[in-house]
Amino acid sequence: MPKGGGSGDLSQDTTAAHPGSHVPGSVWYYAPNKVAPPIFAAAFLLSGLVHAWQTYHYKSWRITFLLPWGSFLMVGGFVAREVGAFRIDNLGILIASVVLTVMSPPVYAGANYFILARLVYYIPWLSPWHPGRVVTTFLGLDALIEILLGSGAPRVANTDASPGERLAGEILIKVGLTAQVILFLGLFVLLGTWHNRVKSKGLLAPKLKKAVWSLFASALLIFTRCIYRVVEYFQGYHGAVLKHEAYFYVFEASLMLIVSAGLNVFHPGKYLPRSNKVYMAKDGLTEVRGPGWRDQRKWYWQVADPFDFANKMGEHKFWDEPIPVPENMAEAEHGSSGTAEAKHAGTATASGISPPKTKSQKQASWFAKHTLLGRYFAIRRGGE
Repeated sequence: MPKGGGSGDLSQDTTAAHPGSHVPGSVWYYAPNKVAPPIFAAAFLLSGLVHAWQTYHYKSWRITFLLPWGSFLMVGGFVAREVGAFRIDNLGILIASVVLTVMSPPVYAGANYFILARLVYYIPWLSPWHPGRVVTTFLGLDALIEILLGSGAPRVANTDASPGERLAGEILIKVGLTAQVILFLGLFVLLGTWHNRVKSKGLLAPKLKKAVWSLFASALLIFTRCIYRVVEYFQGYHGAVLKHEAYFYVFEASLMLIVSAGLNVFHPGKYLPRSNKVYMAKDGLTEVRGPGWRDQRKWYWQVADPFDFANKMGEHKFWDEPIPVPENMAEAEHGSSGTAEAKHAGTATASGISPPKTKSQKQASWFAKHTLLGRYFAIRRGGE
């Protein structure tokens, strides 16, 4: 394997190399395809720009702000890959491409966790888990996975590194990818449980169904991509997956592009309220804006059972006591694209306004309810 950092064009005689065979002088092992990277870079760029516009259009940045970020990371990865196709001995370009493409899917996964949280907030009385813990738990663990992958990818890609350092990078990536698979299994369990409860109550309206199934599809595709990466890194440097570029384009590039484009077509901002204080009442017809899900349990219950498996929070059923307000105020307060449809169908829209909290009350609430990462997002939600 050549030393990295070279700048000579060593790719002119390698394009006809047999698939799976080593190309002398290439830090990629093979000669990277020169046509596919700009196509995928352009596609992800278009998808990312559309995501940015949709987030602005639907005012859904609290749910979908990660989607443009994930797309642009992929753009950077494919731009680096195209440059690397003409500079196959340049180690720095390889590292940049690997790091960017490995770190993008967890960002898309983070967007999925935000969508999941907004779904369970929308029908909180059927949530199997404290809705406020969904983002803080899943996104907190996802951030740790991102750190593991971001630390491991440069070590694995660096052919100049010592065997021990590359082994450490392999271990970091294996742990990160395995944790991501387990985290997605948790997402499927939580979403599946909530979906079955909502469906059994006859509350799975068409718009809500689209949001649920688009999340299922997105999560399943990212999960499949994770399995591909797990196989790749557990096979090691001499495995077939690493030696054949086709696997990358099928199970990484194509799957993630379908995820990104699919969320363009079925954008969550079209189906879900902007605010997590807007929820569905138990009649299945009325959308209510209330105080939101507040943890009013004793502090020892919050410490002993942070996810509320004992359903103690369900004792404070704020969704059963909506406070009606004039229709024009409901429209102003609602923040959901579903208002017009509800009015057209003859359903009611109610709103509840909770008394303002003092600064000290807010701080005490955050300390009792959330992790450090959770407090950040809780403060953001508090301004909705």
